[in-house]
Amino acid sequence: MRRDLCAISIAALVLFAPARAEEPVPTKEFEIRDDRPFLGGRQVSLWGVRCGNALHSWTVTERHVRALDNMAAHGVNLIGCYVQGSNGGWPDPDAGLNGFGRDGALKKDVAQRLEWLVREADQRGMVVMVGLFSQRKDQELEGEAAIKRAVEETAAFLESRRLRNVFVDIAHEYDHTLRMDQSLFREPGGAEKKAKLTSWFKAAAPGIEVGVCPYEKSKTGDDYPGMDVRIIQKEMAIPSSGFVVNVESHKQDSYEDDGVFNEGHREFILADCERYKAAPNAALMFHAAFIQGVTGRSGTAPHAELGGRGTSPSDRGVRFYYEWVRDNVGRWQYPDHIKAAP
Repeated sequence: MRRDLCAISIAALVLFAPARAEEPVPTKEFEIRDDRPFLGGRQVSLWGVRCGNALHSWTVTERHVRALDNMAAHGVNLIGCYVQGSNGGWPDPDAGLNGFGRDGALKKDVAQRLEWLVREADQRGMVVMVGLFSQRKDQELEGEAAIKRAVEETAAFLESRRLRNVFVDIAHEYDHTLRMDQSLFREPGGAEKKAKLTSWFKAAAPGIEVGVCPYEKSKTGDDYPGMDVRIIQKEMAIPSSGFVVNVESHKQDSYEDDGVFNEGHREFILADCERYKAAPNAALMFHAAFIQGVTGRSGTAPHAELGGRGTSPSDRGVRFYYEWVRDNVGRWQYPDHIKAAP
């Protein structure tokens, strides 16, 4: 009997022992050379969508993973997500996820979802913008030590897991007048503070490109010492130098009626698309309540899916943006956009 129990115990130890850690496979590397984006050593053109709450839950992340093929088929090869979730929309703007503990620890399940999304994007030759802090959640961190830990742990995670088809928006809407609470994310001394945040990140992940997105209505600068990506938002002018990413185009639908656009809304969005198409050093990430809101009037957000053309409540969606990219830029097949034959 004892011999049998011993055999069972050994079998149990073998069964439940943790598997030997395997070296993670590196993704393609995103780089910036001479103000142009490169992925896997090939110059690329980036067209994106802002999926600020894509890490909200396993279900939401899975919806984004399942939508990647359709995104690529319509020319979209850049998505943006945030560890501290963005505006949750109607009825609760603070409904987004906070992927950091109060002490700044990166939550394990959020890190796992992030890696899943990044690796799935890599399989399709896509880039992921990883945002860290948002003005909706920064107040939940316990001061500068927690911020430093969050920066370092995220950088170390991306580096150790060899997730390189990414760039980082360290703090979105830096110096937001009403809602950014941490002094490290506010003026005065913004340039020095942004450089400090960047140095913390680069100490753990020196090869990953980073930037900080200013609040459009603040006088804080859109460049600073140590910046790699020149990040802007909404209707800010496109700088002529640097590789520029507008990580949040000016939203035209409302969270109270997400995915519904009038003719003026669509004209505004497509004019923005034309503006960025004409700027070879810039990329646009389309922002809509339909894509980002955690609930919204539709009750089914956040949507990774295209939905309808946004003409009415029974036609909610952002298909018109995707179809514009497909028809004017081409479907995405790494490393090129391929236009349909006339």
